Amino acid sequence: MLNRHVTELLQVYRAIFQDAFCAFPALQGELERDLDHLERLVATRGLHVLCVDLPAAGKHFDRCLSEGKFTVSSLPLTKRCPRSVMYPQFLRGLHELVFDKSGCLKEACDVESIVFLRQFYYCGKKADIDCHPALVLDSVEDFAKTDAILPEPSRFWNEEQDSETEIESLTGFGRSETYSSRLVGDHYDRLRSLLTNLDLVSGMLSTTLGNYIPSEWRFRHGPGAVSERKGAVNKYEFVNWSDRLESVYPIADFGYYNHAAWADSCKIRFNDRCSLLMEHLASSIDQPSRLVSVRKSLTGPRLIAAEPTENQWCQQNIWHYLRTRVSHSWIARFVHFGDQSMNQLMCRKGSVDNSLATLDLSSASDRVSCLFVECLMGANLPLLRALRATRTRSVNQDIHPGLPANIRLKKFSTMGSACTFPIETLGFLSVALASVLTVRGLDVTKKNLMSLEGEVAVFGDDIIVPSDSRALTVEALEVLDFKVNTAKSYWSGNFRESCGVDAFRGNNVTPAYWRSPTERGPESLASALDVRNNFYKKGFWHAAAYLASTLPEDLIPTVSVDSGAFGFASFLGTHLGRFWKRVNRGLQKEQVLVLGLTSRQKRTHSGSDTVLLQFFTEDPHPSDPWSGGTAQRPQLKVSLRWVDVEQLGS
Repeated sequence: MLNRHVTELLQVYRAIFQDAFCAFPALQGELERDLDHLERLVATRGLHVLCVDLPAAGKHFDRCLSEGKFTVSSLPLTKRCPRSVMYPQFLRGLHELVFDKSGCLKEACDVESIVFLRQFYYCGKKADIDCHPALVLDSVEDFAKTDAILPEPSRFWNEEQDSETEIESLTGFGRSETYSSRLVGDHYDRLRSLLTNLDLVSGMLSTTLGNYIPSEWRFRHGPGAVSERKGAVNKYEFVNWSDRLESVYPIADFGYYNHAAWADSCKIRFNDRCSLLMEHLASSIDQPSRLVSVRKSLTGPRLIAAEPTENQWCQQNIWHYLRTRVSHSWIARFVHFGDQSMNQLMCRKGSVDNSLATLDLSSASDRVSCLFVECLMGANLPLLRALRATRTRSVNQDIHPGLPANIRLKKFSTMGSACTFPIETLGFLSVALASVLTVRGLDVTKKNLMSLEGEVAVFGDDIIVPSDSRALTVEALEVLDFKVNTAKSYWSGNFRESCGVDAFRGNNVTPAYWRSPTERGPESLASALDVRNNFYKKGFWHAAAYLASTLPEDLIPTVSVDSGAFGFASFLGTHLGRFWKRVNRGLQKEQVLVLGLTSRQKRTHSGSDTVLLQFFTEDPHPSDPWSGGTAQRPQLKVSLRWVDVEQLGS
């Protein structure tokens, strides 16, 4: 399989070089030598050259763009040209259009050269390939080490229900002994002021969200795996319901479609006074999550924790509350949970006028401590109690034999919890806003917060702040246990990166990524078509043509680039000359017979009344066909089907 990866990815590179020949005809001789050099390297070192070495050189190139000067590096493929020229020998001709011989960025540098250089560097970065097993072990070890250095959760997080004493002991950022002990050095006073402002900002933010009442928000299940077991699971049959969950989410109210169903599932007994007692049969023991290694790239995996079913069910309720309340409040000026476009536009703006810095964090979700969440949401006790109730306190792992099978977690949550993304986003927003106000000497008022619209934006761990506040924001994040990824953070020069957009002087220089060889299966077909269209939209015509040649071209239609329909995207509009057409007299529409993808999801009927809870949860439209049961993994199917011509674009 790896041989196929090497063969096809190298073919894509050859096609990109063909595009470069057309764009820079004067450099064809040099580019041919570069291609020959690359092919010889791949012949001896394989995929590592394309998927690891080139992306590493690309990160160095990005940093040089940001700093305005190409610096010497010991990375592969960055060997300097002879005769005191600073930029590398590989792709020398393209570098020469960007930097002068001393390595300084040219004022009128060729942006198209930058686009091609970054395409060469990053094409194979996200190849869908299993990394070496040792890298998986290293990732799990880093996961455990990162968790071990976080502050110990307070008693509030370890108790089933809180007492008045524990509520009084809840601390803020400024009153926390843990955070205060880290304020040393020349910046003590400034950081102390920041923590004070951070308490005020987080208090305004958490109270803006309003009172959290679970019955007002939707319960549902996420699409991911759950910890109980692998494969298809009836997620609507709760066999575990901890006492912590019961304290906020009574199972009789939120785990069954009505109280009668709950009563049927209970056992009946009498106490010493012969009073009737009913106890639900679900276990009250805290269940752990399950650590899963997911393929990411050749440099390492992604670790996700599959949550217990009942925790996931209630986490989705909190997630619905958070995204609804945020979207209807002033917070939406800085956070769009379902849309990255605000960050992307501000990223491009920062690359033009240098007014904004883009920050990226390393393992952000693994560094959100319980103390951080406690300080962040302390002013909203109903929400804080719910976050405690739905938090999974330990994780089982069978990946690393040298680590315990069960790891007691200090972090608030892992990737896999529905609460991780919104809570970290709101936390980083609070830090960013407080940092800007502190730097500018402004009081924490709603008016001053509103004045920062267009200067601050947060999406997960992608943070955008004004350049004048970047240093304090970084210091604050480090005090709060986070680690800024300097390799992916930019605050000087004209290069920025945020939310999937790479920008240079306002131009989108984001590369297209190759994923994997085209296989017979429908998933591979859909992925390969997306990759082809991405290369096409970015103007790499030869690369797009090669990728199209790996697909059944005679069966896939050519569609308008903005139609979103299944087919080869084209700026020239729809072309259906070779396909069968008909007029559907019932619909009075012209249709064409083309290859298309359909998704089918089989369901195994559970044979229990949990299907009624599923029906109320999924709330299908009366006209839609619906069946209950345990959903199997969706299966894509490729088939010829009649499609309305108007759906394919003009």
